[in-house]
Amino acid sequence: MLSNFAVRVFSVLSVLAISILFLATEMGHSSVVRAQDNAPATQKKTAIALTTDPSPAQKGSNTIRIKLTDLAGKPIAGAQVTVTFFMAAMPAMNMPEMKTVIKGADKGGGMYEGKGMLGSGGIWEVTITAQQNGQKIAAKKLTVKATGGV
Repeated sequence: MLSNFAVRVFSVLSVLAISILFLATEMGHSSVVRAQDNAPATQKKTAIALTTDPSPAQKGSNTIRIKLTDLAGKPIAGAQVTVTFFMAAMPAMNMPEMKTVIKGADKGGGMYEGKGMLGSGGIWEVTITAQQNGQKIAAKKLTVKATGGV
């Protein structure tokens, strides 16, 4: 039979071993998260805001406006901005895939504007990319709900 002292030592060692295993697992996980966070570093340097006219977006003609700012809120000028609206095919409704690509013209003050047609109301996947001097400075994905029928 183990002495009372031996039982306590065994218990403490077990707790330490479990704690070390837990910390090692967490440290390994956090390094993976950090690596993923560092990958899109350019996205963290640039804020992207999208507005549409009309608001909300609708089936038919829409004007999009993109505001680009750095982390300090300073406008970013001289970028090439592209906004892509995508809606997957819906075979049950006999609807093909739809895609609209809009180039934003630099209007000054970090504002970019363009016009495009949305072929349907519904949920659109939107990808916004901004490049400057041939380098991608920002990217953002979001969804936009457009009003109007099919």
